[in-house]
Amino acid sequence: MTDTTTPLIRIIVGSVRPVRVGDQIAAAVAEIIADAADARTEIIDLADLNLPLLDEPRMPALGDYQNAHTKEWADIVSGSDGIVFVTPQYNAGYPASLKNAIDYLFAEWKDKPALIISYGGHGGGMSGAQLRSVLDFIGLDLVGDNVEITLPRDSYGPDWRLVDAQAVVAPYTEELRTAARALDRSLVPQS
Repeated sequence: MTDTTTPLIRIIVGSVRPVRVGDQIAAAVAEIIADAADARTEIIDLADLNLPLLDEPRMPALGDYQNAHTKEWADIVSGSDGIVFVTPQYNAGYPASLKNAIDYLFAEWKDKPALIISYGGHGGGMSGAQLRSVLDFIGLDLVGDNVEITLPRDSYGPDWRLVDAQAVVAPYTEELRTAARALDRSLVPQS
């Protein structure tokens, strides 16, 4: 039985590269966010969602979605009480996969409480700032400051995955808790 009285925060993994660490970062922050926001968390991996490049015949602002994958994505976002975006920094910006997923929808984003977690060799601040600008423009309720997680070179294994994602995230626990508490104050269960 699913608890529908506790708010649901969906954590979106923005990178879909075959070898990436966003899924590990999302898993490492999920419990911290759930605890601090007194909410349930669910990780939504855009790699699993597998959205094609925006293929809706009408602009998203009309809400007249034709494709099953768009309707599924719209249900995921609209059924969320809050959203956490987990994004890497690619060439000073966030990945095209995340931009594509954002552009699929319109009304579902409006006033949705959200926060941004970026990561990279220098914390991903440029991608977080760029993403914040887009999310602000489309009307999300961005709460708290972006959390920027720096990934030390020695945190990667030979497979280019993180050896210990929990250890990489640990120094940012209080910052994540503060951001999650700000998100908690804005949550309104969708019921």
